[in-house]
Amino acid sequence: MATASASAVARFATDAERSEWDARIAANPGGGEVWAGEEYLQVKRTQNGYRDLRVIVERAGRATIAVGVLAKRVPLLGSWWHLPAGPEGESAADVLEVAAAVSRLARSSGAFLLKIEPRLGRDAIPEIRAAGYRDAVRIIPNPSTILVDVSGTEEEVFARLGKKARNAVNRAGRDGIVVTRVDPTAEHSAALYRLLQETAEGRFVLRSEQYYREFWQSFARAGAGQMFLAHRDGALVAGAYAMALGEKTTYKDGASVRAKTAYGASHALQWEVIRWANERGATVHDLCGAPPSDRVDDREHPLFGVGQFKRSFSPRIIDYAGAFDLPLRPLAYRVWGALGDRLARRASLAIRKDPYY
Repeated sequence: MATASASAVARFATDAERSEWDARIAANPGGGEVWAGEEYLQVKRTQNGYRDLRVIVERAGRATIAVGVLAKRVPLLGSWWHLPAGPEGESAADVLEVAAAVSRLARSSGAFLLKIEPRLGRDAIPEIRAAGYRDAVRIIPNPSTILVDVSGTEEEVFARLGKKARNAVNRAGRDGIVVTRVDPTAEHSAALYRLLQETAEGRFVLRSEQYYREFWQSFARAGAGQMFLAHRDGALVAGAYAMALGEKTTYKDGASVRAKTAYGASHALQWEVIRWANERGATVHDLCGAPPSDRVDDREHPLFGVGQFKRSFSPRIIDYAGAFDLPLRPLAYRVWGALGDRLARRASLAIRKDPYY
């Protein structure tokens, strides 16, 4: 099935295209997003009950765009489609052209809502709204983030880090903190999950240990993820997990002990992640989440401390436009917005102990 306009055609990927999905995502403008890659789509299918779809948008005289789609069925209403960190394009106009083509395919497939989260800057928000999109709650965890240049030699990468980060990494080495790359075995996954629980207590909701373990192991099996653990005197003090697609890597999960007995452990851990990214040939490492740039000095913001830590590696915060809904069937969308979305999220937390999205 395909839908057409004068400028773009959206269709479902063929089996051959699906077999090389990550390469197609990496070929998108900007180098692609891991959130639209094969492993992420599969994990969301097996762990969150999504349908994972792969769509190709053909554009006259220009390169095709690969679009990862996560879809969920809602009784009586139809389905809603989410384009994680997408769609991609060379400009806001191109992104909206691609999204319009996907929206027609979605509507013809029974969807009542298309949700997009393009990697456009905030200056694109008026144009997105003018195209009929409505502001929505974000799903992908980096609406604002910090990107680290990891190209060149290891020495060049280290020299580009902020002075505070370099000092912390060196201090950690002197204090005997050792960071290792490990397989996400059940034992290692349980250890990292315990750190996440300690960090999350009273601050944010965690998914189940099984979800994280399956996520980490799935990426590792595909050669697209790596777990890192930091120890001091044999005791675990910090841990992290990172993902990769094309020339980009992304810091997915990380935590450390609350006791301030291992200064620099988190910096040393992140430096090892950056070294791993550099060894893979990545050019950009996404630290995945920061306070928005206009609230970077706001101590009341929940990500203030995280932002201070991450900005020690690279000071600039990137603010993306956000998440947006395009109603495809107005009546169904009104019902979903007024009642369905809230009930679905409450039921998922109460019954499955898991966030709906």
